Amino acid sequence: MTANDDTQQLDMFQIIPSRLAIKSMRDSGYKNTAYALAELIDNAQQAGANVIEVLCLQKYERIRHRERARLSKIAVLDNGSGMDYGKLRIALQFGNGSHLDDRSGIGRFGMGLPNASISQAGRVEVWSWQNGPDNALYTYLDVSEIELGKMQLIPNPTHNPVPNEWRSISGHISKSGTLVVWSKLESHRLTWKSAKATLINTERLAGRIYRRFIANRSIVIRLCAKEEDGSVVYDAEAAFDDPLYLAPTPLVPAPFDQEAMFDHAWDDPQPIQFNGSTHQVNVRYSVAKATTIELAGSRNRGDMPYGKHAGRNMGVSVVRAGRELTLDQGWCIGYDPRERWWGAEVEFPPTLDEVFGVTNNKQAATHFAELATLDWQQMKEGEEEFREVVERLKDEGHPHGYLLPLQDSIKRSLVRLRDVIEAQGAGKRSSRRERHDSDKPDEPTRKVDEQWKKRSKVRPIPGEERPRTDDDYDEIKRDALDKGYSPNEVAALLKLIRDADLQVVFLEADFHNPYQLFNVEIKGNLTEITFNRKHPAFTDIFGTVNTVDEDVSDLQPEDVLSRLIRAVNASKILFAAWARYEREAGVESARRLERIRYAWGQIAANFLDPEDDLADG
Repeated sequence: MTANDDTQQLDMFQIIPSRLAIKSMRDSGYKNTAYALAELIDNAQQAGANVIEVLCLQKYERIRHRERARLSKIAVLDNGSGMDYGKLRIALQFGNGSHLDDRSGIGRFGMGLPNASISQAGRVEVWSWQNGPDNALYTYLDVSEIELGKMQLIPNPTHNPVPNEWRSISGHISKSGTLVVWSKLESHRLTWKSAKATLINTERLAGRIYRRFIANRSIVIRLCAKEEDGSVVYDAEAAFDDPLYLAPTPLVPAPFDQEAMFDHAWDDPQPIQFNGSTHQVNVRYSVAKATTIELAGSRNRGDMPYGKHAGRNMGVSVVRAGRELTLDQGWCIGYDPRERWWGAEVEFPPTLDEVFGVTNNKQAATHFAELATLDWQQMKEGEEEFREVVERLKDEGHPHGYLLPLQDSIKRSLVRLRDVIEAQGAGKRSSRRERHDSDKPDEPTRKVDEQWKKRSKVRPIPGEERPRTDDDYDEIKRDALDKGYSPNEVAALLKLIRDADLQVVFLEADFHNPYQLFNVEIKGNLTEITFNRKHPAFTDIFGTVNTVDEDVSDLQPEDVLSRLIRAVNASKILFAAWARYEREAGVESARRLERIRYAWGQIAANFLDPEDDLADG
């Protein structure tokens, strides 16, 4: 019987044949190379390292008649406590490790080092030392040897000094530490092919994932790459990136590299009773400062450099033991650019791993992610109320039983945050800027004003012919300021009224009475039509596309269609409300309202289609 026959016999009776399992493990679902490297950073931090280096070597290869930079090796080097003979051998074993029962840190799962490594590379080598790099212990895993059946056990660690190629690139080799090197890199497995692109993206991710540790300087993450000739391609230190934007960081464009871009909104701690103990889940919210709108001027703030940065950090940040697992965008409303202007962070202890559904690659909390789209009523039996559903699910050991109150709290808080953002945008809408911040009125104002003046010749309104006085303009100014317009906007509005000799303008304001849809006010010979931003119809009709935080050209076709349908449906509902009002008015009043409806419809037809010469009724 040959060695190959022996291997096949062994595979036949193994529960998980190693030759076949290694192929599946290589496709273990890391989002990208940066997330795989984050696993090694986790290990270093858990080992007490305060300096962690992500190092790359690259060379040039001729590809399709062009020389292109390609990664040849990737390494992570730390100054942690190092490993002895036994720990080093265990560290490369799948599902094993020295922190399996340790719930105090960011490790524990025992899959990180081998799983992350083989997902990107065909070979992983480890040097670890506790008495200087010259006394390092060394072992490795090689995928091809495992697939051929040549490697069935972790090789015994041997004494092997840390190679000079890594000593020369490192800026900090300590008396103790660990070096993990990936080689036999396969381009189809790497997210980025060059060293620089790999490190830039890893720097961005690490800055967000390890923001707590970076901010308090408990760890420093250096990223460096060199060519084969020793020339430096990239050398940087990861800066913290807080998706709540509660502190300035050099990563955010000016002026928010010097000041926080968001304000702290509120904290909402949520205790969870699990396994006989109370575990605290800390939930924190933030919202963009009003200055993000002011600094944008006539532009959408989302188009500003700082707005684009915020667009990359949309979602609920899920944090475990100070380390972010994921930025969950499932809680966001589709592609609504306004979602970038709130921040939310949910932090839980490792003792709740099973409840939140933490994956062994620490990229997700699956049970928590399900809450974003879960409706608790889908889980109820019979006529159960919310609290009864929660208690039953807890009794059944279902994670949602522990998480539904948290879901309810988060969804309520997000509604509040969106109201704040809507209020910020009120008075700063793109439609208003177009209408009042330009030299000419927008299309609706121009068209209505033209028909208004034309109708005045047939059906004049008393006082319309009187020229405006300075007192009239002073009254318009006071009124606009009272409605929340800024002094600059008021100045632009007054200039527009003067230059175009407008007799009608559209304004927006927050009415005290939320049921009043709009108001008509006379200011000299000027008629102000003011829409109530607090009325539901305002958001459903006027807020569908024209908001301060977006441009219609940025929207996907399906989003535009959805909003158009929303506006059409809201318009139908408005007319249905009028119909109900007529029916409730009684016979005599209904006849009067019918005449009003006819006259109003006639004027509307004239305004919408000036060519339609309807006779006056």
